[in-house]
Order: sequence, then structure tokens, then C-alpha cells
Amino acid sequence: MSRRVRGALVVALAIVIAAIGRSDWKHPWRLLPPAGAGFAPEDRGAETAEQKQQQPLFKTDSVNPPKGVKMVHVASLAESPKGTLVMVWYGGKTECAPDVRLYLARSGLSDSAWSPPEAILSPERVGKDLGHPIKSLGNAILLPGRDGTLRLLFTSIAVGKWSGCRLGTCVSRDGGKTWTRTQPLRLSPFFNFSEVVRSRPIPLIGGGWCVPIYHELASKYPEILWLDDRNETITFSKTRIAGGCTTNQPTLVPLDERRAIVLLRNVTDARKIFISRTSDGGLTWAPPEPTELPNPDSGISALGLSDGRILLAFNDSPESRTPLSLAISSDEGRTWKRVAVLESEPGATFSYPYLMRSSDGLIRLAYTYTWEPKKTKQLRVSTFNEAWIASKENAP
Repeated sequence: MSRRVRGALVVALAIVIAAIGRSDWKHPWRLLPPAGAGFAPEDRGAETAEQKQQQPLFKTDSVNPPKGVKMVHVASLAESPKGTLVMVWYGGKTECAPDVRLYLARSGLSDSAWSPPEAILSPERVGKDLGHPIKSLGNAILLPGRDGTLRLLFTSIAVGKWSGCRLGTCVSRDGGKTWTRTQPLRLSPFFNFSEVVRSRPIPLIGGGWCVPIYHELASKYPEILWLDDRNETITFSKTRIAGGCTTNQPTLVPLDERRAIVLLRNVTDARKIFISRTSDGGLTWAPPEPTELPNPDSGISALGLSDGRILLAFNDSPESRTPLSLAISSDEGRTWKRVAVLESEPGATFSYPYLMRSSDGLIRLAYTYTWEPKKTKQLRVSTFNEAWIASKENAP
């Protein structure tokens, strides 16, 4: 096949995928979520009378890159079935570089220190598992199983950059020390390209997961991955949240079994966080609308609080990934109140926040710290309780 013919095929493919991404496309690539599935109630850390009297708690710990690793990025958190905090991220020379690996570190719920980072997956290992070359690795999240396992859901890049990525998964039965063979998730009819994971997974009633993902090739848009791995058999499908090329990287907060919101990163000149709603368990979503909060085309993360309100970590700027701030909504995302600035150091940026709540009721927030003059990076994890949030709300 000549170079001209290959180029024409690539252009034609891009046009088709861009059309499928349009918000008015009538027949998108779509698979239905599990019949009767609903969002399982997240552990919102319902406070006892004793907990309400707790003193405000806030601390931040750092996880430095392994020796020789210049870049670390896009951390996610989970609690293992044995009660250990586990963090995964990717690191290497730069994004999409051949030396990028997936790394893991651990911490006890009450510890201040994280274990030394361990490389758990490489492009060479994943390529061997899949039977074809892998250029690089990217975003990853963890799904703790009821059977004591940890499932890793991650992005591998076969060609190009993010538009040439695919999702794969593997399982650890020993707390993340060893991992099973990578299994590909075939989600797209177009060479299975361009599905990316980033945000916290949501458990479903009866088992399984609702995982916010997004599409990158030619047209950017948010999706939901429905994943179930009961009886050692993994099943999966995906649905669309919105079309067009306006939003991606959804972060989802259930309101009840059938209702939820997603808050969305914006990739246009609107420079606003967008919101969409579902009332049928994620089968259909309302058209995304802008909120009052800015977004400099950067990642966000949201979490439900014990009183039903919604907590959001975001960059409070339309232009820059600084400051890193917290806001709260008392009306299911319709309006927002800024409550705290977590980071605003001159010369630094703070990106890709990831919120989760551990079994001890504490809120954990992982994010990337970058000292811009030298492009040096580290990962930071802030730990705080709802008493601290209340103290910031009530501050003069």
C-alpha cells in the first residue's frame, strides 16, 4: 500500500470518527449498560456525634519520583480490601515516551509516609501480553474487588499519542506485588483506538463498576465504561454521555440509585466546568451545560459528602493550573461556594486532582505538583476531614 493511499485512509477514518463524535449523530457506537443496574451508595462517611466533635485535620504528604524518573503524573487512589491505601501513576522522561512505566506506592491509613515507588508495568511487558508493540503507557486507576483483589485499568499507547491509546486491565491477588496477563478491552469498532480512563470508578448495585472514561481521537467526548468481573469472567460495554468536541474527563457523583451528575473538563474557549445529569442510572444524559466555575482545560475531581453536598477539587482559573481549590455545592451542582485554596505557590502548577474517601472517613486528594521553572514534578496527597472543611466554610 502506497504512502498516499495510507494517508487517504487515515484522513477518511478521522472524518468518520469525527462524525460519530457529533452531538447530533443518530446512531453512535453504543452498548447498553447492565439491565437494572443502579449506582450503589458510596461511602460518604456518615458522621457520628463523636465524629462531629472532631478537631479539624489537614496534612499533605509528598511522593517523589524514583531515581532517574523526570516526570510523574496523573495519580489515582484506592483502598485495598486489607485496608491499605494504594496509589498508581505513570512516570518517565515525558508523556507518551517509550520509557514510561506504571508505578505503585502504599501507605497505611494512619501513616504519613508512602512506600518507595515500584514499577509494576512497562510497555515491553504489556506488548508481550497483547502480542503487538506498545509505545508507551498512561493513565491508570484501581478497582478493589470484594474477593480481595485489585483490578488495574490502564491506558496503553500503540501509535502516536493519546489518540492512539487503548484500555487494558489486569489483576493483582497480592496487594499489587504481581499482576496477571493484560487483557484488552475492545470498546471501539475503529481499531479499538482512543479510550482513556482518569476518574474514580463508582460501584454498582449487585456488583460491577461504572467507570467514567473519555474518547480522544479526532473528536473528544465523555463516556461511561460498564465493567463487571464476577465469577472470574470480565464483561464490559460503554455508553456515551455527550457528543461533540466540547468536554471530556468526566468525574461522576451519584445522588441516589438512578440519579447522578458528571462534572466535565472543558476543551473549548468557554473555559468553564460543564455539568450533565442522568435520572435513569446512566443510560441517558442531559446535554452538558456550563457551571459558574472556571476551567483552564484541566482535570477535576468530585466527591459526595456525608450531608449530601458535593465537594469539588479544581483549578480556580480560566487560564492556568493554579491555584488548586475546593468548592462545595448544596444543590446538586447548580451553584457552588468556594471554601479553600489548597495550593497557590508562585512558579508552580497543580494538576489532575483525584478525590476518594477511605474507610476511616477521611478524604484523600492526590495531585501532581510541578515546579514550572525547572519542570520538576512530584505527587502530593492531602488528607483532611469534614471538620476541616467546616472550619474553612465558617472562617471569617
